[in-house]
Amino acid sequence: MESFYQFFELFATFVEGAIAVSVSTSLADRKLGVKKNTLYVFFMSIIYTILITLLNKWQVFSFFTIAVAIAFTFAAIFFTTRGSLLYKLCAVMITWFFIHATDYIISYSLIMIIGKSIDISEGISLILVPGTIRMIYILINKLLQIAIFVSFHKLYSKLKLLNKKNIFLLFAVTTLSYIVMSILTNLVLTDSLISLQTAVIFSLFFIILTIIISIISVVISSKYQNEKREKELIALTNTLMEKNYTEIKHAQDIIRKQVHDFKNHILTIDGMLSEDSNAKKYTKELLETSYQQAQNCHSGNEIIDSIINCKMNEATNQNIEFNHKILLNTKLNISFVDICAILANQIDNALEACAKISIDKERSVKVQIWQKESFVFFKVINTVDKNPFDSLNNLKSTKDNSDTMHGLGIKNIRETAAKYDGFLKNNYIDGYFISLVMVSNHD
Repeated sequence: MESFYQFFELFATFVEGAIAVSVSTSLADRKLGVKKNTLYVFFMSIIYTILITLLNKWQVFSFFTIAVAIAFTFAAIFFTTRGSLLYKLCAVMITWFFIHATDYIISYSLIMIIGKSIDISEGISLILVPGTIRMIYILINKLLQIAIFVSFHKLYSKLKLLNKKNIFLLFAVTTLSYIVMSILTNLVLTDSLISLQTAVIFSLFFIILTIIISIISVVISSKYQNEKREKELIALTNTLMEKNYTEIKHAQDIIRKQVHDFKNHILTIDGMLSEDSNAKKYTKELLETSYQQAQNCHSGNEIIDSIINCKMNEATNQNIEFNHKILLNTKLNISFVDICAILANQIDNALEACAKISIDKERSVKVQIWQKESFVFFKVINTVDKNPFDSLNNLKSTKDNSDTMHGLGIKNIRETAAKYDGFLKNNYIDGYFISLVMVSNHD
């Protein structure tokens, strides 16, 4: 039976090492793939088990052993994570704080439940001495630790969003709390008064609560900062788009005027030439040539015309069939910037999706804009090579890579529509993706 207890102790130490290394690695942004990382964690856990077992033979409870465990974890993740030095230290301290906090709380709770005395110093031997009670404690403790870290797994990536200042704050609070927790725990193992021991337990809960509040506060702060930067980026993008399309419209007007003047010059020259000359024949050929762009958009709204004409040229260059139908009865009370945010992003998404279709003749984009009562509708229909929605009806990314710009286009459209009490609705029907935006046209 003693051999079984020893094996169980080794297994528990192995699990502890695996938790420490794997969680710290996830928090500090791992470099390795899933398979390589799993093998690496397994190998490091074996080394950790050997190291801690040797130290425990020297002294069962030692702050030196704890320090070695923390240092080993840091060394284990140093070359397998992408984070900075401070980032890695913070990840290790957070991991070990929660590991030891659950160790202490479970042990104290078990002592209170099955111990013969509420004096922790008298009941601690029940946990430290190999036997059934210690096995129960270890089993409950490790299962709870695994459950906690798995439950919060999705939050690990949030640590990467924190700036250096917030990382340092989190590291300082976690380290200080860990030191206080260790000191208070050491008092529990002495012949302290029962009232002091009870206070220590409540102190542990308070420290854990403080850490959780700190983490939540930092995450919320970082989320706010990210959203703020994202909105600033969207606003800047919209302004630049509006300026770009305004300049394009101005350039198109100049070219149109120059073409008109050029035709008048040709007419003048044509009248000065004799009927049977080669020059006369050449001028006639020039006059018969249309210099006006085919299917030019003349909706009455400058920015819409500029966007449609520009995107029409882009579609032609990508072998994409492009059609438009614009019916505007009254003046639009929507800023040029916001029209750009909606229409340009809709068409850009459509052209990008069409470009992924291998067969040119299947590439098609159709733009429809119309007014109904006090509302304006922007509808863009394009062919797609596959259903862009997943099983949960969420729009999948069509980007080849994922970066901070991903998703801003659709978010931009949705937020701009909301400014005018409108909405964005995306659908997929029989090989076509349909983007429909409705906005109010009130003064």
